[in-house]
Amino acid sequence: MGQLANSLKDFIKSEDLLLPTDKVLVAVSGGVDSMVLAHLLHESGCNLGMAHVNFQLRGESADLDEQLLKETAEKWQVPFHSKKFDTNSYAREKSISTQMAARDLRYRWFAELKENHSYQKIAVGHHLNDVLETLLLNLTKGTGIGGLHGILPKRDSIVRPLLFAKKEQIIDYAKEEGLNWREDQSNDSDHYQRNLIRNQVVPVLKKINPRLEESAQNSVEIFRSVEKQYAKSIEQLRERILRVDGGHVMMKKSDLKAIEAPILTDLIQEFGFNYDQCKSLLGAAFNHTGKIFQSPSHTLNIDREHIIITPHVQEVEQIEIHNSQGVLTIGTRQWKLTEHLNNNYSIKSEAWVGAFDLVKLAFPLTVRKWLPGDRFYPLGMRKSKKLSDFFIDSKVPVNLKEQIHVLVSKREIVWVIGHRIDDRFKVTEKTVKVLEIEVNAGFWFVNVPVVT
Repeated sequence: MGQLANSLKDFIKSEDLLLPTDKVLVAVSGGVDSMVLAHLLHESGCNLGMAHVNFQLRGESADLDEQLLKETAEKWQVPFHSKKFDTNSYAREKSISTQMAARDLRYRWFAELKENHSYQKIAVGHHLNDVLETLLLNLTKGTGIGGLHGILPKRDSIVRPLLFAKKEQIIDYAKEEGLNWREDQSNDSDHYQRNLIRNQVVPVLKKINPRLEESAQNSVEIFRSVEKQYAKSIEQLRERILRVDGGHVMMKKSDLKAIEAPILTDLIQEFGFNYDQCKSLLGAAFNHTGKIFQSPSHTLNIDREHIIITPHVQEVEQIEIHNSQGVLTIGTRQWKLTEHLNNNYSIKSEAWVGAFDLVKLAFPLTVRKWLPGDRFYPLGMRKSKKLSDFFIDSKVPVNLKEQIHVLVSKREIVWVIGHRIDDRFKVTEKTVKVLEIEVNAGFWFVNVPVVT
């Protein structure tokens, strides 16, 4: 067993990439990297199949790639899967680059093969030079700490057993073993960013550090360790300062005093806000109450004491409820209506569960947005109150008021949904039947949790 084969065996073991019983699908392009990976795994006795995608981007050359791989698979007596895609059409349809389109098509098909042919792992031929190029490319683009860990040896079922090996080692092995492979002429073109890094930038940097690949590998290992600890710290901070309640997220403005823009970005990036917005938010948080920031999916509002993030709402103007039992969907929330006898019913003290005297309700009930001038009798009060005043007293943020809906019976408000029922429709000792309405999590109703 040669040096590269021994190193492969050690790397697979140290990174826990493959089990002896795994059936492995090897992604092969016809280039030297994937041919060497397939050969090494085949020689090790691995139960493998080969998968090749013809992206129909290189004309006759692509057909010759496929022919070489088909002949190799027949020689090694391993299963061979191949498929052609109209990559340019897919890229136009999705409005993405050709490279992104090829990647999407490739990995989607690999996942199908894995499922349909009972493969446990998908092995791809990335190597140490790819790690270096990815690191440099991410540094150039400014991807932050998440882009510094390079290419991971394993992600879900995708493994990269050659990630330890330099390109020159791979080529030497191919020559020693007499392997045939195909050269992709597009790799020589500096039109693609990665090629520009490989062909122009790396040679200059290697004049400074001839062991550039090894240095990059050491760096990404450090970055991975730092990133893991950083991710844990971010999650702990998120749990401590973010309050999530169905349709919105809140944090105290005072918690922002000790947070810098990169940290805030990682805290709320799942809501679509970028670094520049987070930097502006920190500058505005304490002297621009009412200022609003928009992401593609959410609205962020600077309130008096809190930062409030809400999803873009799905408008529901008016819906009628005709039955006192059943399950229905209103907006993005599911409603469950159930009748109960009062003698064995216990009222739930939850904001999204309402209990009402069924006899006092007139169907159909109506769900609609609250309107200026709306009044109701808040539970425990004998006098009516304007909803606008109720919201002020309850300290409901201005931008959340727009999303609040009410349940109505014969023009009388029965429930300010998620906030308070009307006293006139409450369950009493005289109630015979109870209508319980339970509303689950969704986006267009909002209640404000008590934040302490």
